[in-house]
Amino acid sequence: MGFADIHIHSIYSYDATTTVRAILKQASSVGLDVIAITDHDEIRGAFDARELASQYGVEVIPGVEVTTKDGHLLALFVDKIPPRGLSLVDTLKHIGDLGGIAVAPHPFNNLPGSLSMENVINVLNNEEVKHVLKGIEIYNMTTQPFDGMVLKLSQYLPLAKTAGSDAHVYWAIGTGKIEFEGTTAAELRTALVNLKTIAHPYEEDVMRKYIFNWLRRITMRRLGFVSDLAASDSINTQRIDLRFTRRKKLKWKFLQKTK
Repeated sequence: MGFADIHIHSIYSYDATTTVRAILKQASSVGLDVIAITDHDEIRGAFDARELASQYGVEVIPGVEVTTKDGHLLALFVDKIPPRGLSLVDTLKHIGDLGGIAVAPHPFNNLPGSLSMENVINVLNNEEVKHVLKGIEIYNMTTQPFDGMVLKLSQYLPLAKTAGSDAHVYWAIGTGKIEFEGTTAAELRTALVNLKTIAHPYEEDVMRKYIFNWLRRITMRRLGFVSDLAASDSINTQRIDLRFTRRKKLKWKFLQKTK
């Protein structure tokens, strides 16, 4: 059996604090076989991780956390960024055209960025796109108070149950994870499609600790300090020039529009 965390953010997300190298190191350290880096409307972190993954014994799924008009959506197994701001149905059409599948992250909680039950039910009744939405995140380390309700409602939905850390700080990686038969990304995809996943929640109530730690680290990021892999092969806070994320992001968006 393998383990995966398919909801992780790198410094290519404006609100995250971990470099790609540090993510891969932490994922390997906590025994993950597969990860997905799903930055907000950005895919280069996933591409960078895929190039480096073999050095850490972890396989990387290219993914994006897409901002739809109806809430956030995890697009997995995609090599392009689906357009942001579209309806959930139209976003799923794009993901399907790209050969990907989708998971509804942190749903049903009325918080900004969360899909409603009505949104999900409408998709499951839509013959054109229901085959693209394959999973629902029943455990998310950042929305613990709402997970009980999502778990109950998910029993009635024909979707694979997933758990994700939604990690914006390095130590949170793997606090929510999926168990599946096999160890590869292809086998994880098969498990999601066949509803054969086991969602493992965080082992303790870490939400309060996470929030305070994230606030400290995001403040440090604004000063140029993030969690990175040091020469000693340990993860610590280091100062790096983050302007490359902004410059490349603007270039990437321009290229996306011209394709």
